[in-house]
Amino acid sequence: MSASPESSVEKLVTDFQTLVANAESILLTTADDASEKAAATRARVRETLAQAREQIERVEEKVLFEAKVAAREADRFVRERPWQAVGIAAAVGLVIGVLVSRK
Repeated sequence: MSASPESSVEKLVTDFQTLVANAESILLTTADDASEKAAATRARVRETLAQAREQIERVEEKVLFEAKVAAREADRFVRERPWQAVGIAAAVGLVIGVLVSRK
């Protein structure tokens, strides 16, 4: 079973938090030090960055695919039921108008 879009986004956010933490660590470590410890920290940052890039690419591909599917379905619905689509759009517009006017 594939992960939900929400869990993918949460994983991505977690990966970026790890990336930021590692970047901060490398900045602190390498400020005055070019030792093995600094090299190890840089390697960890590079690995985390590579993992984050891969995750971003996967999420981007999935979101793009799902958006295309949704657009095709919406297009098909509108072509098959144009008046129903107009009615739904009008109702949504009315609801949005009411919500906006309350603020």
